[in-house]
Order: sequence, then C-alpha cells, then structure tokens
Amino acid sequence: MDLFEFILIIRSVVYALALTQLLTGIGRLAQSEASIRWYVPHTIWIVNLFIVTLVSWWSGWEFRDAEWTFSKYSYLFISPIFLFFATTLAIPWRIEDQEINLERHFIKVRRLALGSLFVVLLAQFIDGVVLATELILIPVRILQIAILGAVVAATTTENRQLQIAYSFGVLGFLVFVIIARFWLPQ
Repeated sequence: MDLFEFILIIRSVVYALALTQLLTGIGRLAQSEASIRWYVPHTIWIVNLFIVTLVSWWSGWEFRDAEWTFSKYSYLFISPIFLFFATTLAIPWRIEDQEINLERHFIKVRRLALGSLFVVLLAQFIDGVVLATELILIPVRILQIAILGAVVAATTTENRQLQIAYSFGVLGFLVFVIIARFWLPQ
C-alpha cells in the first residue's frame, strides 16, 4: 500500500459515515409513525448532499499522482469533514413527535448545513489548484462561482420559491458535472 492509498482509505471512511448519516436518517423517516410534512427544498438538498458525497468520493482518485505532504493531506480532509457535518444536520434526529415538519427543521439548520456545503464545494472547486497543477482561472470557475453564490443565497432566505430555485440550480449543476466529467468521453 502506498501513501495515497493509505490517505484515500481513511478519507473514504469519513465519506462512508456521511452516506450512513443520510441513509440512516431517511430510513428513520420511512419507519416513523409520525406524520411527515415534506418540504421540497429540503428533499432536494438531501439529494444534493448524497450526490456531492458520491462525486467527492469518486473524484478523490484524480489526485493519485500528487506529491503528498501533511498539509496536502490535511487539506484533503476539509471536504469529507464538512460534508459529514452537513449530513448530520440534514435530517432531524427526534422523530418520535406526532408530526415531523421538515420545513421547520430545514429553516432551523440551513445556515449551518448549507454553510458546511459551501465549504465543501469551495474546497473541491480549488482542490486541483492546491493539490495538483490546475490553473485558478479556467472557464468552469464562472459556473462554480454561481453555484457557490446560490448556496450562500440559500443560507439567507426562508422564501420557499427561492429555496426551490437554489436547490434545483445546484442539482442541475451536479448533474451537469457528472455527465461532463464522468460519462462523456474526455
């Protein structure tokens, strides 16, 4: 086992814990006898967190040829740690109430959860600059800045229509990234 494989294994554990948080929370909601008041933006942000976790986990392999130092190793953990934190906030822990109001829960945790997602996305958008030889000014940065702006805006508003627009905007970006980077020939 080389150093990169060692780093990737421990990083993978944190991503696996983030996925566990999401899947366990969804499972608890599904098994709950409480009445659940769904909230579309909350549901889409859950999907976004799931996709970000999978894409982040997969794209870690792109840095296999980097020259590893402790500072690069530490930087590599920004995304999984903040993603784990965001996933722990995403679904309420207390589900034994008569009613689970996901809108109220989302409004309560959105600043911390989406702020954590902002840190994750920011770290991932510049990881090629920090860990490899990617240039800071590339055309895709404009779209990445717009997505970061949407996440920041979503932390500041309780407006349902804006939340729907921001959550679907980020989802559209994630789908675009998956298609462009992983399914289309390079």
